[in-house]
Amino acid sequence: SRACCPRSAAMERPSMRAVHTASAALALCLVALAGWHLQNRDTHFELFSKSAAAAAPQQTTELSWLQTSSFVDQIYMYAGLAVDNKHETGFIAKEIRKHNYQTVVRLFTSLDDATVRAVLWDQSVHCLVWPPLVRYPGISETAKTDLRAYAAAGNNVVFLGNYVAVQFMNDVFGFQLTDDYQNGPYYRNDRNVRNTPFQYLPSRIEQASIETYAVKTRSLPPGGKSMLDTLGATIAFAVRYDMGTVCYVGYNYNTPFHADQWTRVLHSAIDM
Repeated sequence: SRACCPRSAAMERPSMRAVHTASAALALCLVALAGWHLQNRDTHFELFSKSAAAAAPQQTTELSWLQTSSFVDQIYMYAGLAVDNKHETGFIAKEIRKHNYQTVVRLFTSLDDATVRAVLWDQSVHCLVWPPLVRYPGISETAKTDLRAYAAAGNNVVFLGNYVAVQFMNDVFGFQLTDDYQNGPYYRNDRNVRNTPFQYLPSRIEQASIETYAVKTRSLPPGGKSMLDTLGATIAFAVRYDMGTVCYVGYNYNTPFHADQWTRVLHSAIDM
């Protein structure tokens, strides 16, 4: 029986080696599995990050538009005989205040020298809106001079849509704008919109109706920049006028079709 003991011990040694080998292999498998999980987690996180990044630009644009510096708190808008008061004025005032309910829209109806001067010399209001004109406004040379001085002093004059407005702008500011017509859609001019409220607009604005009134881009005066255009015609532009701006949006706001897009264009022009 003593002779059997060494043989038993010798037989146990290979068995122990097999156990150690199996344990080591199992440990390596566990390490490899843990590494695979870590790599797979990183891959999933990377894919999620890329998906989130892809969705971010549109979301960021929308948020930026809503969270830009506060919108103007007061606006003067002409509502006299040269505009269609029954339809245009009330609707446009409502659209101006959409998402900007703190904004007060002050209407004036007379274009006599005293009224125009009172409006333009009001130091608390820095934006004047001319709705689409149905006839040429009867305004004196004195009032035109005051209007130029108002823009030059750092204020913003916004004209909305049609060729009567284009002619009025030419007469008041000495522009030589030439009317044009091109079917939409109209595209954001990324070279010109940088650092302006127009940069937050969608890259493409649909044509809301046939009553869009463009201007030949090449007819813009020095300091004029097209913000929305197509095929050499600009539907929205801004002209630097001394310290202020003169803006134009070639749409008459007579239909709710694509209204949200065109309301944002209006807000961008007012906020220049």
